[in-house]
Amino acid sequence: MENDDVDMHPLDTNESELDDMKKRLKEMEDEAVALREMQAKVEKEMGSVQDPATASASQANKEEIDSRSVFVGNVMLPSKSFLVL
Repeated sequence: MENDDVDMHPLDTNESELDDMKKRLKEMEDEAVALREMQAKVEKEMGSVQDPATASASQANKEEIDSRSVFVGNVMLPSKSFLVL
């Protein structure tokens, strides 16, 4: 073991692989930013972005509808509506 040579070549390979990974990571981050911008643009064009006042009114409306809703589960398909009520 005393006469073993230290091979520095794998270290250089690891550094180049690390640089490649960093480059790919940077490309993916740039692509994610571009996708977020495109998503925001589409949402803006579709009008799905609401101001906070409209969003809270919409939330209150959803809560009111939910308070009047009833879930009916485990109903057999051949049953008639008068049997469910």
